[in-house]
Amino acid sequence: MPVFNYTAITPSGRTISGKADVASMDALGAQLAKERLELVEAKAGGLAGLSGMGESEVVKDLTGREKVSRRELVDFFFQLSVLLKAGVPLLKALDLIANDASSSKFKSILRNLAAQVQSGSTFAEATAAFPNAFPPVALALLKVAEKSGTLPDICAELRRYIDWLDKLYADIKQALVYPSILIGATIAFMFVIFTFVMPKFIKILDEIKVPLPWLTKQVIAFTHLFQYHWYQLLIGLGVLVVVYKCLMIYYPPFALWIDRKKLQMPVFGPLNLMLCMSRFGQNLATMYRSGILMLESLKLCRELVGNRALAEAVDRIHDGVATGRKIHEMMKESDLFPNLVLQMVTTGENTGKLAESLQNVVDYYNDIIPRAIKKLFGIIEPAIIVSLIVTIGIIALSVFLPMTSMLNMTKA
Repeated sequence: MPVFNYTAITPSGRTISGKADVASMDALGAQLAKERLELVEAKAGGLAGLSGMGESEVVKDLTGREKVSRRELVDFFFQLSVLLKAGVPLLKALDLIANDASSSKFKSILRNLAAQVQSGSTFAEATAAFPNAFPPVALALLKVAEKSGTLPDICAELRRYIDWLDKLYADIKQALVYPSILIGATIAFMFVIFTFVMPKFIKILDEIKVPLPWLTKQVIAFTHLFQYHWYQLLIGLGVLVVVYKCLMIYYPPFALWIDRKKLQMPVFGPLNLMLCMSRFGQNLATMYRSGILMLESLKLCRELVGNRALAEAVDRIHDGVATGRKIHEMMKESDLFPNLVLQMVTTGENTGKLAESLQNVVDYYNDIIPRAIKKLFGIIEPAIIVSLIVTIGIIALSVFLPMTSMLNMTKA
């Protein structure tokens, strides 16, 4: 009797592996079914091959913590929407998309989703087993889709939402490339200067015993600090980071104060607020347009705005709407929402087209955020260059001043 190595899924969606002595694959499936397990893969002799798949295709063991790229999700929801609208059943659609998936990890996730759906789970329940792969908005909308029977439309909406999110972060990363290179080059320059160059110059000054100007003494002190106490500086920095993170996690008033200050910073504050408003508008519009009730949409939005101060404001809006007040009335009581957002929400509520008004807000911010990022870093880049020039100038001056003193002493 052959020994089968198998992978199966529990009713809760967890993947398990094991071995069984059975006469055939069908017998193995029947045995696992009695234990309320769904067979995913099995192979005699210790070779794992997925039932119903080609011999070369293998499902990896999944932990539920897998991550996938936004671009993979965009393609997935686009393909799923097209297939479902064409009348292809969900299980068949998942199988077809998995066959074409370029990532073996995502292929395994899709096979797992199909197996869970086949064993009786809903599609929303299956995706909830992979919270790191599917964003909270997707999980919420899929639940609504299954209740309303609008899964193809919801998949199309999710494709648009994740594509927007991907483009937003792509714009931010692109704007950060040159400043990051510039900052990295500055740090490398400082490291070389204070680790290799200045120590040799200090040794020369010690040998010639020339009186040192105040500026030179300060540069030498900084060099000694960098040269002999770098590990203490790193430890101190590490302690500060750990304390900061602990306070942000375990002391909510501190985290709330920090997030509020982030929105009030002179240069970065307005940009941070734009990003938060864009996320707020996009998430609320997507959920409301997809059929989620306003109170539930606001509740979900709270976790997606990316700022605790704004999340607290959304909480107050939720509580106000629950008592019968208008959204724009509650927003006016907060000092966080710009006039543009207030005007668009007021117009949307008065005309009954809130989703469209929120989308107009998102479109506006999508247009100005890339320009605002470029403008911001257009200011930061010259500032970094000027700072580097000033630093070089100070170091050069600290070198030349003792030499000048030495020459004067020689002439005298």
